[in-house]
This record gives sequence, C-alpha cells and structure tokens, in this order.
Amino acid sequence: MSSIIGEPGEKRFLLGNEAIARGLIEAGVGFSAGYPGTPASEIIDTLLQAKHIGKFEYYVEISTNEKVAYEAAFSACLAGVRSFTAAKHVGINVAADAIATSAYIGTNAGFAFVSADDPNCWSSQNEQDNRWYARIFGLVMIEPSTPMEAKEMTKIAYEISEKVRLPVIIRTTTRVAHMRGLVELGEIPSTIKTKGKFERDISRYVVVPANARRNHKLLLDRIETAEKISEESKLNFITSTSGALKKKLGIITSGVSYLYVIEAAEKLGVGVDILKLGFTYPLPRRKIVDFLSNKDAVLIVEEVDGILEKEIKAIAHENDLRIPIHGKDLIPKLYELNTAIVDGAIAKILGLPYSPYSVQIKAPDIPSRPPILCPGCPHRATYFALKMALIREKIKPEDVIYTTDIGCYTLGINPPYQMGDLLLCMGSSIGTLNGLAETTDQLIIALIGDSTFYHAGIPALINIVFNKHRAFVIVLDNRITAMTGFQPSPSTGLTGMLERTKVVPIEDIARAIGIDYVSVIDPVLNINDAIEKLQESIRQYRIGKTVTIISRSPCALYNLRVQGYTGKGGVYNIDSGICINCGVCYKQFNCPAIQFDPEQNKPFIRSDICTGCGVCMDICPVKAIKRADKSV
Repeated sequence: MSSIIGEPGEKRFLLGNEAIARGLIEAGVGFSAGYPGTPASEIIDTLLQAKHIGKFEYYVEISTNEKVAYEAAFSACLAGVRSFTAAKHVGINVAADAIATSAYIGTNAGFAFVSADDPNCWSSQNEQDNRWYARIFGLVMIEPSTPMEAKEMTKIAYEISEKVRLPVIIRTTTRVAHMRGLVELGEIPSTIKTKGKFERDISRYVVVPANARRNHKLLLDRIETAEKISEESKLNFITSTSGALKKKLGIITSGVSYLYVIEAAEKLGVGVDILKLGFTYPLPRRKIVDFLSNKDAVLIVEEVDGILEKEIKAIAHENDLRIPIHGKDLIPKLYELNTAIVDGAIAKILGLPYSPYSVQIKAPDIPSRPPILCPGCPHRATYFALKMALIREKIKPEDVIYTTDIGCYTLGINPPYQMGDLLLCMGSSIGTLNGLAETTDQLIIALIGDSTFYHAGIPALINIVFNKHRAFVIVLDNRITAMTGFQPSPSTGLTGMLERTKVVPIEDIARAIGIDYVSVIDPVLNINDAIEKLQESIRQYRIGKTVTIISRSPCALYNLRVQGYTGKGGVYNIDSGICINCGVCYKQFNCPAIQFDPEQNKPFIRSDICTGCGVCMDICPVKAIKRADKSV
C-alpha cells in the first residue's frame, strides 16, 4: 500500500517528496505532469502509485520533457483546474521559456511547481541555485525544511497562488526531497476537480508584444500583493534557541539550512534569535527590518548562492541599519552545508574557540566502488559491439570522439570502454555532434538513450538533416527510463498510469526526417549481428551518409521484474578446462557478474547476480562459456 494513503490524523514516515505528493492530494490538485529527474522523481511516481492503489480521480502523466509538462499543467490551471508539475533544477531550465511567459499571463486556478535543487551535484551536472528564477520571472517562492512542512506548504502554495494569481515555486533540495520525517495526514477533498472550461481572452492569453507590455504591469502589481502576504505569512517566523550563553546574534535562514542552524546553536549552547523564512520571494521586508533592528550582528545561512545575503544587506542599507551582516564570508559557496560548518560560522562571530572543521570522523579504509553498468545491461553489449566494429574497420581509438548524454549509459565513460568525451545536458550528444562534425575531421559518434532522445534529441537530429552535417548517432533504446526509477517513455508502450499506448518507433522518426541510413540492432540477443550492422553503418558513414542506429534491448533490471529473465535467459558457467583466461569476458566486456578467481587463475560467473543475458557465451573466443540449463 502506498505510504501516503491513510486517514486524517494518521502519521506516516515519509520522504519529503512523498509528503509533497500527499499535500497535492489534500490540496485537491486535479492535473499533474512531470518528467523524471532526481531529486524530484518520487513526487510524480508517488502520485501515480497512489492513484492506482487509492483509486483517486486526479489525472497524472509522465510527459516527454519538462517544458511539455509545464505547458500542460499551466494550461490546465487556465481551464480552472488546480494543477502541478515537478522537475529537478536543470529540468526547470528546459521549461524556462514557458515559465517566464506564464508569469505574465497569471493563473485562474491554483498552480504550483517544484524546483528540486541539487547542492553537491549528487546526481546532476551542476549546482545551480534556482532561487534566482523567482527573481528573474517574478514568481512567488516558498521553501520547506522538513517533510511535514513540505506537505503543509504544498497546500498553502495553492492558497497563495489563488490569492495573487501567480504560479508558486516550491523550492526543495536533495536533502529536503530525500529526508524522512513524521507527517500527519490531513483531510482529502471529497471531490477533486479535473474538468473546467477555458474562456477566451486574447488580450491576456496571446502574449504578442502589445499584450505582453500590459501584462507586465499586472505582474508587478501581483508581486506587490504577494509581498504583503509574505509580511503576514506564518511561513516566516522568529524562534530562539535556549542556550545558556545568550547573544544578540540574529540568524536568517531558509530550507534545510534552518535545521543545521538549530542543531549548531544548541550544540554550542548559544541562545540566538532565528528568522526562519519559508516564504522567500517576495521577502517580508518589514519583518526583516524589525528583526535586524536590535541585533549586534547577523548571520545568513543559505545554500548555494548568497541570494538572501545580497537582498538583506540591501534592505539594511536602505533602512540605515549599520550592523555586521555575515554570509558567504563564513559560509561556503559550494556544496551542501552541514552542522559543523554552521557551528564554525557562529563560533567565529561570537569569538568562541571552535573551528568548523575541527570535528571530523575519519572514514574507514574501504576499496573504492565506482558506479558500474548492471549485470546484463544492454548498454554494455552495445559498447562492446561498437568497439569491435571500430577495430574491425581499422579505426583507431584516438580518431573517435564520443558525445554522450544523460542516462545510465553515461557510465560508458569508465574503463574499459571510455566512450564519452563531451556531455552538457539532456539531448546535447546530438546537439554537440552538429558542431563537432562540421569543425573537425574526426569521427563523431553521438550516444543517447531513448527517453533522452524523445526529450531533447529530436530537434538536434532534424538539425543534422537540415544543415547537412555528417552524423553517426546511436540511440540506446532500453524501452524504459531506467536511471530515475523505471518510468515509461514513448518506447515502452505504457503511459505513467500503466495504460496501453502506441510505441513511437525511433527508427520511424529518423527515416521520416530524412536520415539516410537507419538500422536496428539487438546486441544482447545477437552480438555478432550487431557488430556486422555497426560495421556496415561505419561504411555508410564513410561514403557520406547520415547514420542513425537504434540499439534496442530491454533494461535488464526492468525485464527481470516483468518476465523474470533477460536476454536469452538461463544459467551460464565457465568451463575452466577450456578457458584460456584471455580476459575478454571480465576485462573487455567487463560484466560485474564475471569475476576472477586468483587461486584458479580463471574467471567464474556469480550465479547470484548473473541475469542470464548470455552475451558472454557469444563473445568467448574459445567457447568456454556454456549454458547450464535449457529453461527460458
């Protein structure tokens, strides 16, 4: 049973993301859409799970990308239905064009969206601080600190949105999204509105320049209203720690940083006043001035950028408050914060004998464990087949550049394949191929997954045809969005709500837009056929053809869940009497289920993690790997 389903008053131990999903249900949200991306993925996943189990009437979908998800959800609110979308911080970049103009149009029903930031780059290519977006576009922003706050603030977001008629950003971070805490469940509306009506209003909804200029004035008026609400909001409050050492030090903070502040002050035994900002844009200026007015010094604790620091220093200057305000002079601009860092900052201001790095726990000496493709992963077979094809076509490794993309297959950058030389963002493998193919004589091979291809790869592939660039693109189609939790993609044949739908064949798209040579391979079921077809594709490329290869084989872990086996299925053993320890299976192919026994000086297959793909049997040069059963 979904952890968010229960009666009012019951308590659940929820992830922050699960708490947001429960808050959406309690808020009566009728339309939700999103594209998976850590640390935001579990919100839409939880809504989908709860819908299946709890028979809720709301609609929820996994969209092809974040821009589409935002446009769908925003338009639903214009039809009078409370709506929602969620994305990780870089996913918000994808939707930014739509977000900017939605602020000019305003909302009809409540509309909120999660921007889940990732300090420390736990699963992302940058640490960007999306609090800037509220300032750039003129949107309301709130920031929860705990799962319970996440649920309650989600409901409040819809109240705010409907008062000011603006989208509301719920900004979380990885730590808030993935921490667990007790959450008391609230009331769920007896009915959830999922249908409304769109009333034509061209001067508002069609944002041509004349209308945009008028709408901009309305946006500024709404932000003024939002600032008044911020001043009175219970999301902004002052609390104090009860330490014996009383100091007139004020601390202003938001989000998960608030928890570090509380813990640090209590650990130091210091009694300080804390202004906890939950409604962080527009800021409650009067409340901030009142808080600053009787302090000897102020510390602003925030991740990552010094956004609050800059704005609060400006407020202090405008109100002639001449007190020391510390922030990024003591708090790092990089990575996640922790209690020790905040301890040190407070101690330095108060002259206490403490260093933020004086208390460290030495990590035990353990072997490094780099991330690796799973046993049976079809991407490994694709990389092996490509490597063999290049060798057979006498192409030197130094003459090939691999533009890679976001997904499990990014792990191809690691030895022994080392196929990944450039990565910017979703879909950039094909986008960067466009430029490199035109400016170098090297062979450029773009590697991209199926979900990423649908997300942002198609326009770049069209650009190849349109601008007559040389192209060699391999789409690694494992039929699912595996990296973020097995969400369906347009190649799966299922929607997020597990309804049957049409598969959108990637090869049909490639042929329709004019790619010259299109071929489909399955390197798991037939590695030798895959190698031969890749060789042929290289020959086609050499005579000037644009090439797209679809390497289609289901994700091993997903296949195990669905049908209990992957690839050919069965159990495989290595005959040590035949094996010559050439290393092809465990060094070149690099399957983690095949390990080396130093006593026998031979490799062996771990049956507990082998998924039965059978590729090792096909690539063994002396046929030492054999199937030990006949089952499928």
